[in-house]
Amino acid sequence: MERRTMARPHVVYLSSSAHADWRAEFRKRFEDDLRVVFVGPCENHALSDAMGAPGDQRPGHKLRIMQMMRKCDLVFAAIPDDRYRAFNVLLEIGLAKAWGRRVLFVNVPESLEDELAFVRPYVDEYFRSLDQGLARLTQIVQGEPLAFTPGPELQKLLAPTGEVWHRVALVGYPDSSWMERVREHYANDADVELIENPNFERLVQCDFVLAARTGPRGRLFEIPFAIGVAAGLNVQVLFVNEGDDYSHAYDYVKPFSEGYYRDLNEALRYLDYAMGIEARL
Repeated sequence: MERRTMARPHVVYLSSSAHADWRAEFRKRFEDDLRVVFVGPCENHALSDAMGAPGDQRPGHKLRIMQMMRKCDLVFAAIPDDRYRAFNVLLEIGLAKAWGRRVLFVNVPESLEDELAFVRPYVDEYFRSLDQGLARLTQIVQGEPLAFTPGPELQKLLAPTGEVWHRVALVGYPDSSWMERVREHYANDADVELIENPNFERLVQCDFVLAARTGPRGRLFEIPFAIGVAAGLNVQVLFVNEGDDYSHAYDYVKPFSEGYYRDLNEALRYLDYAMGIEARL
């Protein structure tokens, strides 16, 4: 008698704000379906805080997200309302994009449509309601084969660059004055190439991401997305939050950065050091 082997289930990473409660409904919908397994970040706040909450020095937050993202086939990311900043959702979408994971993204609040327009080209499917997303996920689980098609950007992890110059992506506050300060800083450094507000294809070519919040606007979704991509591709990140404003909101991205700075000049000192520009130090 021929022995039959059950197909491997779809492993789905559920990404949302820590306070969202829609994930319980999804699990209940599929509780008897062996074709899907759900993973994701820790949803128990007390346990998460004990193991290393976002923003502190303990490693739990980053370890959990990176491990579960490695295991998944698909990321189902949802922002159900505008009460919370949901920076972790953008970070996890960026990480998924870097690793070639399929992404279904639900953005319910109309108030975020303009702010999130930049990320729509980097997700596979976009929905305006959780019901729409759930219906599509059901179709995938019930009838579509597992597929993994890593993009060429993953080759960046496998071979030396063979280059002696340094590419630095500048991502952050829309006021270009801070970028002008960086341009002036490296004006005489021929081995440093600055790439301002790069798209995904340019971002994956960089050695560093310098992400900066230097003005009063608090919610900059471009920053966690870029840091998520960088984390997935082993691109080093220096994150500047001048004045340390909105510090708690950015706690999710701090563990994925090599450095967190309250002053742009201090970040540039460390960037100089990393690139071997010691004469200024």
